[in-house]
Amino acid sequence: MKKLLSLAVFGLVLSGCVKGIDGTEPEPTPTPDPTPTNNKATQEEIDANVTNVFGTTFSPNQDWSSTTKYTISVVADAPMSDIAKVQILTEAPYFNEEARVLNEATTSKGQSVSLTYDCPAQYTELVAACVDSKGVYYVAGFKAGDSQVNFQKAAQARTRAEYTLPDLPAVSGLKMKYKNSHLSFNAIRAQKAGQTGENANINPWKDSNWDNERLWMLSNEGGNSTWKVEKQTIYRTVTMTETEKQGLETILAAVGGKNGRTDNNKKVNLTTIRNSPVYALTKNYLVADGKSPITVSPVQMQSSDYKYNNLYYYYYDPSKLKGMSEDKQITFLKNLPKFKCVDGKQTKEASGTTATDKNGDYFKVHEYVLPYFGDVTSSTTSDVTVQSFTIPAGYYVGFMLRKSQDKYLDSYTTDNDIYNGTNYSGKSYSLTNYGEVYADGRLNVQINQYPDFKSAVGKGMELNDPRAAIFGANQKAYIMFEDGVDVNFVDMIVEIQGGLNEVDAAQEINNNVYTFCFEDRNLGDYDMNDVVIKAERLNISQVKYTVVACGAYDELYLRNINGQTLNTTTEIHSLFGVTNLSTFINTQSKNYEPVSEVITVDPSFSFTDFDKQVYIYNKTQNYDVKMSQKGEDPHGIMIPSDFAYPVEKTCIKNAYTQFNSWGENPVTSTDWYLSPVEGKVMNAFTK
Repeated sequence: MKKLLSLAVFGLVLSGCVKGIDGTEPEPTPTPDPTPTNNKATQEEIDANVTNVFGTTFSPNQDWSSTTKYTISVVADAPMSDIAKVQILTEAPYFNEEARVLNEATTSKGQSVSLTYDCPAQYTELVAACVDSKGVYYVAGFKAGDSQVNFQKAAQARTRAEYTLPDLPAVSGLKMKYKNSHLSFNAIRAQKAGQTGENANINPWKDSNWDNERLWMLSNEGGNSTWKVEKQTIYRTVTMTETEKQGLETILAAVGGKNGRTDNNKKVNLTTIRNSPVYALTKNYLVADGKSPITVSPVQMQSSDYKYNNLYYYYYDPSKLKGMSEDKQITFLKNLPKFKCVDGKQTKEASGTTATDKNGDYFKVHEYVLPYFGDVTSSTTSDVTVQSFTIPAGYYVGFMLRKSQDKYLDSYTTDNDIYNGTNYSGKSYSLTNYGEVYADGRLNVQINQYPDFKSAVGKGMELNDPRAAIFGANQKAYIMFEDGVDVNFVDMIVEIQGGLNEVDAAQEINNNVYTFCFEDRNLGDYDMNDVVIKAERLNISQVKYTVVACGAYDELYLRNINGQTLNTTTEIHSLFGVTNLSTFINTQSKNYEPVSEVITVDPSFSFTDFDKQVYIYNKTQNYDVKMSQKGEDPHGIMIPSDFAYPVEKTCIKNAYTQFNSWGENPVTSTDWYLSPVEGKVMNAFTK
């Protein structure tokens, strides 16, 4: 609290949480008070102030804690060549900038480590990880409060290194007929762009060099008792074990689950996708190892257009691009034949997850194999047969998701029929919202300008962004596709196994931040920024503390931090080089750099341990300000996040509109701290 309230006039003065005459928050106009009076008050006066400021009465059962302490034994037995450390994570790290490390320990393969961690209230499911010396992760899920976790169960699912396929059919009976192939939407639009009377929407295809792209599909012939040849694909029926399902949930929950990517939850970070290791190295092409077949298994589809979505693949020898300019390389890729490999409608409906309430469920009912047809080119006009089920070593394998009414394919007679939407059996259809999207973003430039696709650009997608995110996890590969405009990358997720070079990449995950906010006076305004401290658990023996703000006029000292810089004898203002106690430090603007120090702690340390928690000694008032306990007012709270604390003179209930609900009922709105009001909080400073 900044401007002191005399008890005699307390009832007549509006606090920083009270609205102005016009109902708006008054502009902060703090008045320095170099000679503060004593602010000690009776409990009755404190209670009256709390009711006046917050406009409500808080639950006597509210302990102001959003964090629970747990201890778990982690067995480092993941199937990795080496293990350097184990970690407890809030979420899986793949394409997920919100994953945080709660604690970690250095270890080696086969060892067991006991880790104490502080779990934010928003999490009931957590992730354990083994990390090798290169920073590659192997993850396993567990429930908050479990006593032990290991990786043997997660390792029971088949991986690329041990992958074999039984009873593959004879290649002699598997072929594609040229008459069953047809031009892609890209090719037809490119051939028609600029012609008199054509729709101007296809103008981006003019001179785009898409003219010769053809889509090939197998004849529905051949196969055996294990592998069917239907819907122009080769697949077998598979059953997902409970272990595999749990593995998918652990890996994909944060990016592909029912709440993975929504307007009200997490947003896809397109910068991370476009700068991913696979995209940086190969432009989202997987590399065949030449040792075994490659298979794809859809494991989730959250698209209402699933019935129109089919997956295609293509391959090429990268040595053929040597000496070509980038433009010529892209033209080469555009005109490579694309082969159908997954029928979305068939698999989605076989999974039984088409109902709205099951749209986010994981499944695995079909496994599709990717045959090698030889080096077919855009000029091939003869029928082609499967040469092998193993794509040659070193070949790049690319993917395209096509949205179209493929149920009419058997009735197509000419390429123009596909473009014009000719009636078949009395049925007509429109192709205005159909097209092909590619994992290689350079092939998306035209489609990202087309109606019903281009609004994705308004959500941050660039014209040449990839329409798929590819990553490795637990020695498997996953591709997440975006077929339209919501940019959530969950329209089709496939798991890839078999003959591929490893795609697992190192992950960099930030430590979870815990924010301690203090109100330094008994009769406070509860902007909770009189002292703000952020803390990170670096590992089992180290904690990094950072003092980030001080919006108080009193002489204040730290307690329970005994470092060289952060200690019990250095006044908090002076940490920032400030001698005038009337100075606001980082509560209106960031005018001072935060001050940090790493402190050694016992392995059993927890931020929730009351006797070990950092607190404040107010020398001016001669009392301690500790973390609030059950039945007390919130003069000291710890938030388990890199909390954006309120700006000067803004009550926390106005900066976070769910705060009062949480205070009134401890079991509701426990994640109140995730929804700040724009303009009423300070940005985080710790990173």
